[in-house]
Amino acid sequence: MSYEPGTEVVMSAVNIPDMLRIVHAHGLKIVSLDIDMETLAPKVQLLDALVTERTKVLVVASIYGRRFNMAPVVAAAQRHGLMVVEDCAESFGGFDYLGDEGSDMALFSFGPIKHHTAFGGAVAKVRSKDLFRKMSRLYDGDPIQSRVEYLKKVVKYAIAYVFLDCPRVIKPGMYLTRLLGIDHKKHVIGMLRGFPDELMVKLRHRPCDALLAVMSLRLSEVDPTAVSLSNMKHEYVSERLPTTVTQVGAKADAINHWLFPIVVVSDLV
Repeated sequence: MSYEPGTEVVMSAVNIPDMLRIVHAHGLKIVSLDIDMETLAPKVQLLDALVTERTKVLVVASIYGRRFNMAPVVAAAQRHGLMVVEDCAESFGGFDYLGDEGSDMALFSFGPIKHHTAFGGAVAKVRSKDLFRKMSRLYDGDPIQSRVEYLKKVVKYAIAYVFLDCPRVIKPGMYLTRLLGIDHKKHVIGMLRGFPDELMVKLRHRPCDALLAVMSLRLSEVDPTAVSLSNMKHEYVSERLPTTVTQVGAKADAINHWLFPIVVVSDLV
């Protein structure tokens, strides 16, 4: 969109750090829009006070697998002439929802920790044909990811999965790293990140044919019953949690338990 430096992007207040890095890399300014803890929907009533003449975009994230009614969000954005980007990376649960019809763009991710992972790759749904053509021209000029690079990612994620899914390995490993003063969480998260280094460079690589083939296979195998079964397991846990535990997003319009966020109050110092 060739926005001038300092152009403001309103973003729902909870998102992954890389989203902020992308906005800042383009010289744009982030304005935070608070969200409701029970629904995780942005508090659209606050938007009027945040928008200035420099505001051009509203980025709304459906986090932790929760979705909410986008209609009031889109209506509020349209009053101010804002482009609406719907970040659905954490909320994909099948093809029953592919973004609100009023959103200018809806983004979906299939990285290593997603429900329907392809070990990378993404899909963008674009409403405007003109914007799509502009994006396509830029995209056609990007380099293509090598098969070797994709293979390295698959092997890395496979090794990480084996270790993280094996209690006999992970429990003594956690004990040892704590004993040595090593932050094991930092290393595990770094291993599972889609772009651990050179974020802005790697984002502009087109997927290789191997990744596209895996994406095609995985998306053809999307089974709504598997998502429903996962949700049933989480609801079983949810109903048995003590009342002192606050379940974040428990009143969202749609819940696909990609993550199970809770808030607890501890007396420990």
